[in-house]
Amino acid sequence: MNNDWKNFLLSQDVIHENEASDNQKAVNTTVLCDLSQYSTLVIAGDDAASFMQGQFTNDVDKVDDDNSQLSGFCNKKGRMIANFRLFRYQQNYFLSIKNDLVDLSIEHLQNYILRAHVAVQDVSEQLIHLGISGVSATELLAPFIDPINEEADGVSHNENYIVIRVAGLQPRYEIFCSLEHAKTLWEKLSANVEIVNSSSWDYLNIQAGIPYIDSHSSGEFVPQMANMDLINGVSFTKGCFTGQEIVARMHYLGKLKKRCYKIHIDGEDKPDAGDKLFAENARAGQNTGAVIQAEKNPGSGFDALAVIQVADIESKLFLNDADGPGVTVKELPYSFESE
Repeated sequence: MNNDWKNFLLSQDVIHENEASDNQKAVNTTVLCDLSQYSTLVIAGDDAASFMQGQFTNDVDKVDDDNSQLSGFCNKKGRMIANFRLFRYQQNYFLSIKNDLVDLSIEHLQNYILRAHVAVQDVSEQLIHLGISGVSATELLAPFIDPINEEADGVSHNENYIVIRVAGLQPRYEIFCSLEHAKTLWEKLSANVEIVNSSSWDYLNIQAGIPYIDSHSSGEFVPQMANMDLINGVSFTKGCFTGQEIVARMHYLGKLKKRCYKIHIDGEDKPDAGDKLFAENARAGQNTGAVIQAEKNPGSGFDALAVIQVADIESKLFLNDADGPGVTVKELPYSFESE
């Protein structure tokens, strides 16, 4: 995190201990939060678009100044190393990605650059990343950027701000800007919104069924297991990319044995990313899935996204072992019917 931005947030007293209260506000009111749990990478150069087209799961040609997309990149076995949001600004491409995948992602991409005129760099220190969500979000942003693209994944931009509409039960935007403009926006909006912790944005991602993998799940799942095909994160018509043969075979010929589900976990201790799930009557030591991310439910327990064996969805599920907290599968805001 940019140290000047960190000091500014500390001066604003935005660190709250009651995550349940913040998550309740995120669901019911208009909220503003810092998104420094994500880093921003820039991919630039004459060959940037063609290079990414040969690596990313989605069709990079559909990303322009007005449209972003969810995407990912895989290893040769078709397992996702990272997933992220991709957008373009002033002819350069930017990836918003989980912090703990930055070094791994840069190393992986550089292995494929070879003679291409492409450079990959972490620019998180230069671009402050914020989130605003709620019924008043669009109206509150209008003085800073107008008009606002309200289409899903739509991008709005001017010389000061990049604003991206992301999926959610209420209008939700991610904002990228300089430190100076981040402070201005924060100070002018804070009187009209609730300020919440960064984790509340992850809670909203869980409610929207958008999984962002981290170092605990990197290399574990083909994109479809994380529902990337259901949230417009995979193109099956764009052509080849690393791991594409396996991803395409799973789509056209295979039957998915795992999917990403929204779940509720009973208990008082927050589950960690990578924690295992077990089904009743499972063989000793054999898990049925793993948690991608969990956040505090405003009522009790925790809401989470987890990749689970489809065959076990009707079974009784538990966290960590058969004596662990109970797990209930909840409805996602999208269906699996496209399978």
